[in-house]
Amino acid sequence: MMPPAFTSAAGGRVANLGLRQPAAATLWHGRSVTIRPVQPDDEFGEQAFVKGLSPASRYSRFHFGLRELPPALLSRMIHVDQRRHVAVVAQATDDVGDEEIAADARYVLRDDSDDGEFAIVVADAWQGLGLGRQLMQHLLALARRNGVPRLFGDVLRSNLPMIALVRRLGGSLTRHPDDWTLTRASCTL
Repeated sequence: MMPPAFTSAAGGRVANLGLRQPAAATLWHGRSVTIRPVQPDDEFGEQAFVKGLSPASRYSRFHFGLRELPPALLSRMIHVDQRRHVAVVAQATDDVGDEEIAADARYVLRDDSDDGEFAIVVADAWQGLGLGRQLMQHLLALARRNGVPRLFGDVLRSNLPMIALVRRLGGSLTRHPDDWTLTRASCTL
């Protein structure tokens, strides 16, 4: 399933949003965000985003408790090559005009195969508006265009919204080979 065409921040239509330019996406209830590549100067924004997540949302994304990103992990999250490690953020503007990260989505190619491992996290205030679905469709389109045969992610069995999203997008779910608390979500491209 390919993502719909978006209207770019410059006003032109962008089919299957790429990493070359930011693009606006309108969500359910009329809220909008700009989807753009992660950049090294996102250090403060990424850290504030993760700190602002509820403990449950942080645990769903990282599978362990943390309050903020350790320096090494933060560095890996913002210094991406957009080839083997593809990462985008959904950026929103709050009521006073300040920009904030509303979601982060990425995939990283494995060293032992051509598959990519994906991860998505949406800020609590932005959940339930279709942002996770748009970002997942975006990642699938980017991976397909880049010749990646499959994206997979390890999802907590208790993360029912993510499991439902994978099912709605035609993905498969299997038991994780090493951890009974996880489900392996997989989307063949």
